[in-house]
Amino acid sequence: MKREAAKICSQVAAWLAIACMSLAIFPDQAQAAQPPVITGQTAVLCEVGTGRILFEKDADKRMYPASMTKILTALTAFDYWKPDEFITLGSEINEVPPGSSKANHVVGETLTFENLLRGLMIKSGNESGCAIAFHTAKRMTNNPDLTYAEAERIFCEKMNEKAKSFGATDTHFTNPHGFHDNSHYTTANDILKISLEFMKVPLLREIVSEKVFEGNGAGISPPDAYYTKDYYWESHNELLLNNEWFYEAANGIKTGFTDEASNCLAASAEKDGVELISVVFFSPVPSVWEDSKALLEYGFNNFSYRKIQEDGDLMGEESILRPRLGAKEKITVYAEGEHEWLYSDEEVNQITRELVYDEAYLATAADLPEGVPAGSVWLKAPIEKGSKIGTAVYTLNGNTIFEAPLISSDDVEARTFGSDVNYYWERFRALAFTSQAMKYWIAGGVVAAVIIILLIRRALRPKRRNRYGNYRRY
Repeated sequence: MKREAAKICSQVAAWLAIACMSLAIFPDQAQAAQPPVITGQTAVLCEVGTGRILFEKDADKRMYPASMTKILTALTAFDYWKPDEFITLGSEINEVPPGSSKANHVVGETLTFENLLRGLMIKSGNESGCAIAFHTAKRMTNNPDLTYAEAERIFCEKMNEKAKSFGATDTHFTNPHGFHDNSHYTTANDILKISLEFMKVPLLREIVSEKVFEGNGAGISPPDAYYTKDYYWESHNELLLNNEWFYEAANGIKTGFTDEASNCLAASAEKDGVELISVVFFSPVPSVWEDSKALLEYGFNNFSYRKIQEDGDLMGEESILRPRLGAKEKITVYAEGEHEWLYSDEEVNQITRELVYDEAYLATAADLPEGVPAGSVWLKAPIEKGSKIGTAVYTLNGNTIFEAPLISSDDVEARTFGSDVNYYWERFRALAFTSQAMKYWIAGGVVAAVIIILLIRRALRPKRRNRYGNYRRY
């Protein structure tokens, strides 16, 4: 009775451990927060690591991007230049439309490509964009005699081609700076796709995180042979600056403004291992900052990387149909592989897990013993240790999010007549030669000895003839 009680307690403890693990994986959480209400006409929020869209508002509607165009300008030109290469500016910097934002370059000035990018992305200089497009197109075509108009057309063709390669299929840019043109458009989703690629380039990522650039355009050691100029450029991105709109986690990317586009912003931020990019179109100041901060906070406060399964997680124990005599009646099953992804608290609470066993190992209902509840899972031998016997299927809202192999922790051999004989023989051997059995062997030996002695004595008695002439022993 004590052994049976101990066995039951052990099984209960094991199942309680499994139940506790399930609670740890799928904790009870509060209801999800509602997405923010934003002023911008269109918007999108994305987590960079997974590419998961966390918020959308008319994200495929065509919009004017203004200076957010420069994200693609920098990314396109980066394929053709090294950061420390020198570019000497010419009259192409005068090709900017009236009313343009400027970095205040001058004709004849020499800058590094890296600092020309800073003029483009930090100060948002339209003439920086003209210079980049002009000199990059000449390098692309190996034609130093291109006019500015020809160079701008060639460069914009390359920009549009590159956008499509990122999946930004509803983008058409006609200039490298974003000054208004009715044929110059994109969408929130397309700017997001371009921004995701932009932030993969370490130097570009570094530049758009800088609040200020102060120094010589040609670098820390400007060559004497060139005319160079000192600059002080402050970012237009208020989320980076120490003011009322400062957002500590922010690290980029690009603002934009024209009368037709109003204010727009592609913003990036990183916190606790989660990196977000938000895009907001047509949101007047200060709403553009409020919208962007609200989106980023919504992402950080409601989504995080959650490990749904660890490699080797215990999935439970399953009964074995007609196990070998003396063998375990249950087999432990664990899962192989891990799954970690971005989920909200509400989603984690809604994830379900189902263990689906392969038919080769699954006992049919007809095989099950009488009295077993319908739907019970019983496995059948043989099963090799470490073999895949099924699949753990995780679902969320009816969609499969992850599948993991179910692995056997032990060998399970099929029961046979030979295995039964071997079991009883081993039982006999185990019981017959123990110290507890020794007294029975001694007692049996004594009894056998007495019987043998008596038989011998009887056999040795002399024979005598009786009155009938027969012999008998006395």
